[in-house]
Amino acid sequence: MIPYIIIFYAVGFLLLVLGIMIWRGKTKLIHAYHQKNVTDFKGYGKAMGKVVAGQGVLAVIAASTAFFGERWMVIGVWIFFVGFCVMFLILYFIQRKYNGSLFS
Repeated sequence: MIPYIIIFYAVGFLLLVLGIMIWRGKTKLIHAYHQKNVTDFKGYGKAMGKVVAGQGVLAVIAASTAFFGERWMVIGVWIFFVGFCVMFLILYFIQRKYNGSLFS
């Protein structure tokens, strides 16, 4: 259980820090391929940063639930994976809005 907590906290805080950096305008942290057709970098960075930071918060929440017992740990993992799928969909729509498509 301890490695799970450490990994989820580490990933969560890393995503949270990266999300805040992207949110504040460091869009260079996003691969250039995904920014090929972006014209509004400020809006793009804010939208992407919020989602990446949200994924970090989900990972921290999932790690924190482990302190309440094994049943809560399973619930936390489910919260993380469902939230991650939702965040991925949001990332897709942001990418489509600002870049035209996911990979162009």
